[in-house]
Amino acid sequence: MILYEDSDWLAVAKPTGLPTHAPRVGVLGAVEWLRLHRGQETHVVSRLDAGTSGVLLLARSAGAAARAQEVHEAGAARKTYRFLSDGTGTPDEFICEDPLDGKPARTEFSRQDGRCWQAVITAGRKHQIRRHAAAMGLPLLGDEAYGGPPWPRLALHCVEVAWPGLEPIRCEVPASFTEMVDIDWAVACERRGDWPRAVTDAWRAVHRDEVADLPVAVDIYGPWLNAVWFDESVPAAEAASRLEPLLDAVAANAGCRGGVIRTHARNPHRKGLVGETHVWRERPPATFAVTEHGLEYEVDLLTTQHTGLFLDQRDTRRRLAAAATGARMANLFAFTCSFAVAAAAGKAEVVFSVDTARACLETGKTNFTLNGLDRTGRGKFIREDARKWLDRQERRRAQRPDEWVPLDLVVCDPPVFAGGKGGARFLVEEAWPRLARTVAGLLRPGGTALFVNNHRGGDHARYRAQLAAVFGEVEDLRPPLDFPRLPGAAVHVRTFWCRK
Repeated sequence: MILYEDSDWLAVAKPTGLPTHAPRVGVLGAVEWLRLHRGQETHVVSRLDAGTSGVLLLARSAGAAARAQEVHEAGAARKTYRFLSDGTGTPDEFICEDPLDGKPARTEFSRQDGRCWQAVITAGRKHQIRRHAAAMGLPLLGDEAYGGPPWPRLALHCVEVAWPGLEPIRCEVPASFTEMVDIDWAVACERRGDWPRAVTDAWRAVHRDEVADLPVAVDIYGPWLNAVWFDESVPAAEAASRLEPLLDAVAANAGCRGGVIRTHARNPHRKGLVGETHVWRERPPATFAVTEHGLEYEVDLLTTQHTGLFLDQRDTRRRLAAAATGARMANLFAFTCSFAVAAAAGKAEVVFSVDTARACLETGKTNFTLNGLDRTGRGKFIREDARKWLDRQERRRAQRPDEWVPLDLVVCDPPVFAGGKGGARFLVEEAWPRLARTVAGLLRPGGTALFVNNHRGGDHARYRAQLAAVFGEVEDLRPPLDFPRLPGAAVHVRTFWCRK
């Protein structure tokens, strides 16, 4: 992902779909991602549209940013792009100098091969190449805003930035721009680049609905893959056969030795999923560890429905680690305690992990041990219904207000559905309002709560409104870049960052 770096400049290979700068709170652009995951502060000196991939040059100091402004004003930078268009009727080389937004603009166009074109600019205006190309009868593939036909991505890529004082910085043309390629798989790779792999060996290689006609998600856990097939009408053997070409490509890209294919079917007697687990190529170990930001987490691909680490909360774990210093934290519905590990590693004062499942808490203890956190005394593991634990805290606060110490940080990540003893049940839709009220009541003023659920068919606005009723601020957090939100696809996870 890093193309060039010195004390003044940082050049990265920006993936398609990642904005240069966050368009709103809760979304990570390239600048925010670098700050969160690499601790690097950067300044935007020129932007790439969210859909545009390729060389993105950033300044590492205010002084460098000021010099970049001078470079742009002098027209001393030169940026070369490639794009795809099915437009016809234009010469193979031409220049467009149509003003944009009342300002001068110049784009040099030249055909490279077939429908692949090159565009060169100096000081660019907003959407300059896209607008000039469309005006000249060459609308870009995937650029429906300017008359281009639908395509899996915006077909625009910055291949080179020539900057005063630096050698030209290059980024190869994406695989999707070539003719003989599985376009959906190629674009899936281009949405990620090497960015997840810069901080972890566990990431999502293919998101649900990302590859046409294959209702599957494929996750990488170290040298193993975990594919989940979602079409309940397709027999397991047929699903495995249909997935073979994709899994071959994923394994080659990620260096996987083997893994599993999981097929799900709805159980008619209760709400929940049952299914089969098929070993693909080499069988994974019973348990093994993956690494994220230097922390290890135990994973099980063979015997449990959930692997032990939710990859869609990678960004959130990083945020928690940064917010946890000195905090008293409760990790409710803790599962295998990955949030607690991140917070304890971030120097939380104490983390209470609460869950009803003994096996999950034992895995949580293993995760603490893997990271040397068991010796700190900061992790407390409580086998109890999270709602009952909250009720006990409320009673303690009411009965001994002088002794009560409020919480600074709470994570509430309940299941969508769970059965209980004596026919008791848990439904997230029913429990959510009470959980919100109780957690808010136990937080200190200025405290933070993270609420998460993966109710795929749930009412996002309703969940958010119930949190907003008791918290002063509620931010919607977007999933990591390897969990893209695709047009028309249902929201698969909701993550809310709340402040009291």
